[in-house]
Amino acid sequence: MRIGLDGRPLLGRRTGIGRYVFEICRELDVLLPSAEFFVYAPEPVELPVASPRWRCRVENSSWARGLKPIAWLKLRAGRLCRQDRLDVFWGSATLFPRLPPSVRRVSTVYDLTFRLAPETMGRTHLLAHRMFFERDVRRADQLVAISDGTAARLQAWLRGPLPSVAPPAASPAFRPHDSRAVAHTLAGFGITGPYFLAVGTWEPRKNLELLVRVFRALRAGGEFLDYRLVLAGGAGWKDKRIRDLLGVGDALNARGVSDAVMAVGFVPDELLAHLYAGCRAFVFPSRYEGFGLPVLEARACGAPVVAADIPELREAGGEAAVYVAPTPEGLREGLRRVVNESPGPPPARETLPTWHGSATVLARYLNAD
Repeated sequence: MRIGLDGRPLLGRRTGIGRYVFEICRELDVLLPSAEFFVYAPEPVELPVASPRWRCRVENSSWARGLKPIAWLKLRAGRLCRQDRLDVFWGSATLFPRLPPSVRRVSTVYDLTFRLAPETMGRTHLLAHRMFFERDVRRADQLVAISDGTAARLQAWLRGPLPSVAPPAASPAFRPHDSRAVAHTLAGFGITGPYFLAVGTWEPRKNLELLVRVFRALRAGGEFLDYRLVLAGGAGWKDKRIRDLLGVGDALNARGVSDAVMAVGFVPDELLAHLYAGCRAFVFPSRYEGFGLPVLEARACGAPVVAADIPELREAGGEAAVYVAPTPEGLREGLRRVVNESPGPPPARETLPTWHGSATVLARYLNAD
């Protein structure tokens, strides 16, 4: 079995889709021990598995490496796929290159942002989705969504069968941690006293600007004066408004932004787990998500959660989270409520999704005759 997959999610730092693809690939290696895997990318990427069965197929033309990644997938990746005589291709970022008719197609759909929140997307990404998304998912032999909510939205839109679901999971780093280890990490970041934590790339859909404004307004009114709001996450797009609001310019790692709000930039998993474990509450005010992996990670670390009330986030957050409208009024009430409630115990690990379980769903279709 020769399996190709879109390696673009593995470019750069692994967040969101990149983390999902990396972890699923590691499990696929175990589930499909006789398969050969071909990872296609315009530039070298870190392979999820160090094995002769895993090969990175990289663009060798200097001019083509300058293409936008999505243009490279559509214009160049198909040539490499044909050379490798694939049996099946996994659209790990939903879309497909030009493939021979004999190659089966399996597509993972993460969200429908281009339909439900198009104004939050970058221009190139939005245009590409409008051009290719519907055509590619309709041509897939099998669709796999990352949540029941995304599967239902996809079925209602395409009027087809309900896609299978393979949700993200909280990796082993995300668990309750020893208080001394947590305190050591917080000291390294300069975090003292109670704090709310928000995690996400700085882009409009995450609604971080609204959260900052609401938190500052609460403090100005005399509430949460001993609290800070800590923002963890890397640079994104359409983020000028929040950069200007925080006065951080081109640097997101601005720990001394103000007494009320501090940005710590991208944080690796081991340290991020400590930030989750040490916060008074994790706040996720996103306007729309296909699942909401940070919510699940926060739960796994034992953090109380305040999240926007959408079906996909309820899947990630479970019954114990505080769900609110992603509006000023909703966030104010959510923050007030969560600090007045006693934190519950972290969920039992066996009740949470696992990468192995989700990879098993995908492996069934990749290995189909």
